[in-house]
Amino acid sequence: MLQKDELSQTGGPIDLEKNGHGGNWAAAEEAFGRKAGERLDFSANINPLGPPPALRHMLLDEWDYITRYPDPEVRELRQAISSKYGVPFDSILVGNGAAELIDLLPRALRFRRAAVTDPTFSEYREALEKAGADVVSVTSSPEERFRIEPSKLIDVLPQVDALFLGQPNNPTGERRERDELRELARQAHKHGAKLVLDEAFADFFPDESNVTMIREAAASEHIVVIRSMTKFYAIPGLRLGFIVAGPAMIRELRRLQMPWSVNHFAQKAGVLALQDHEYERRTRELIAVERSWLQNRLYGLGCTAFDSVANFLLVALGPSHIPANEMQRRLAEQGIFIRRCATFIGLDDRYFRIAVRTRPENERLVAALAASLLGGGETAT
Repeated sequence: MLQKDELSQTGGPIDLEKNGHGGNWAAAEEAFGRKAGERLDFSANINPLGPPPALRHMLLDEWDYITRYPDPEVRELRQAISSKYGVPFDSILVGNGAAELIDLLPRALRFRRAAVTDPTFSEYREALEKAGADVVSVTSSPEERFRIEPSKLIDVLPQVDALFLGQPNNPTGERRERDELRELARQAHKHGAKLVLDEAFADFFPDESNVTMIREAAASEHIVVIRSMTKFYAIPGLRLGFIVAGPAMIRELRRLQMPWSVNHFAQKAGVLALQDHEYERRTRELIAVERSWLQNRLYGLGCTAFDSVANFLLVALGPSHIPANEMQRRLAEQGIFIRRCATFIGLDDRYFRIAVRTRPENERLVAALAASLLGGGETAT
């Protein structure tokens, strides 16, 4: 374990984002010695309510199935997804988290050149580059509130095989309305490109059904929608996600997918989670209230918390504040973990990202931030 004086000499902890993600609990424990129950993790955008209440009992009930292979067709969960979203069974592919499916896409659909918006989720670029594709970056800026005008995206479509968009975008929390996405899809089709929409956090939208492009994707050969069940249902340890696209694309993706990619417990957890409508309602209500509360408190500390429709906020420290790596270190020593954003293209060490959690947890974060920003010192809890 690294000692506190070693951490101070380096100006920050070991790289908690070395794998491109937040939620690196093993690295955090190695650096700070905090056990799981002592940590407050704002670095990973997971539902603060935890998994649906019935999930624990269901996993125990299914224990005997650990000796059997899971259903390679994932039939029950695909049928549950089909029923919930009103899309054909054959337009659904379930994977071991959205990351597996993002990795599959460029290889299965043979993208040679694709566009991403920056700053954005690094897995798009990494998957494309691993598949040998060239990556075109369409950049945004804080002066534009990280909003990219549709015309800039339309202009790049003739140059690429695919355009990857976060809906909402991670880490900025910005989303596009359905009419805008339909026009982008129309333009993509015109130029023979695919529109890939990552809706990993769309479940957190109060108006999800009015925004998602799942039904359009199921009836199209040029739209792909990626969904994660990990974030909203708080099951990152199980890993679960799915793609909705035209049946021909689904067949090609499945051809390259590893056998038994989705374990039995993840399949059953997905079926159960999709049935818990009260859990969905409580989650959306909590996130909307707490996101607004957090944003207001951060502005009061002299930070800029960018508008977001997701369960996270991108935060910019002020010019007189300490850098984000030093803030991360101070908070981590108190067992509070944030996502430093200098690893995102277009962001620097003024930026960090935080998940929206419960009021007591959010209050603890704000108090720790205030002590460092306004008091200039380090506090302990």
